[in-house]
Amino acid sequence: MTSAEHDAPHSSDDAARAESGERELLVPRELLVPRALVMLAAIWVFCSWVLLFGFRPPVQPQAASYGPTLEILFALIGVGIAVGWPLLRLSARPSSAPILQPLFDALALFILMQVVVWPLRLVSNWTLPRTGLVVGALAVSLAVTGAILSLALASSERRTRTRAMIASVTAALLPMAVLVVGEAIAPTGSPVFSEAQKTLDAGSWRPLIEWAVPASAPVLLGRCAETVPLDPNPAEWTLLRDGATIAAGLWALALVWRLRASRNARRERHDDGHRPGTPDPLS
Repeated sequence: MTSAEHDAPHSSDDAARAESGERELLVPRELLVPRALVMLAAIWVFCSWVLLFGFRPPVQPQAASYGPTLEILFALIGVGIAVGWPLLRLSARPSSAPILQPLFDALALFILMQVVVWPLRLVSNWTLPRTGLVVGALAVSLAVTGAILSLALASSERRTRTRAMIASVTAALLPMAVLVVGEAIAPTGSPVFSEAQKTLDAGSWRPLIEWAVPASAPVLLGRCAETVPLDPNPAEWTLLRDGATIAAGLWALALVWRLRASRNARRERHDDGHRPGTPDPLS
């Protein structure tokens, strides 16, 4: 027996094994209990807390000294919602429950975040309306990201999943980039230095990102977590309402898309069953 004849069975076995592995990757998985997601989210929040607050209290612990840190903390939580969560789900196998899985994940993350939000009233000057605004911003951010996930979670095509990931990252980080660049070019300044000269008028770039803030989890959460003013102003409630409108529109689109996909799948199965020469599945 030649070496080529001896290696032929091994090569065929390897090809068959690789083909079976590819088929396993394309098989949709059932609804998952998001244990790993909750654990990774808790680790993300803990690491963000340690990075920002450390283990030692400030020299003069006051509620005002925690204000900017809370804004950064919730901006990082928004990054985890808009980037980390889709990255975990879209890098795994397709789901057979593309609507229920994001809802289940969002509910678990929302409950977890309550453990973070409400104790912060002890170290900040958040009022009850301000805390309610932060909770609402969390719900809106989870709803928007969950809707984007539901549009691509059932697909096994890499192009569809990549587009969904790019859309989520762009919606989350583009307003942040515009904010950083805009503040560098045309700083808004604080009220104390409101008369300071600016290279450009801040109002020329601010409206460019206002429409995108409700769809950006980091910017929305960071803005709603501000400690000044104590009570939310009407503009902040408007942002929350606009975000809820965007989330509702995306979820309506996801439901329509899912119903259409289910109808097409049933039609294909019906056509295959009536195709000449198709064996009877009951035989």
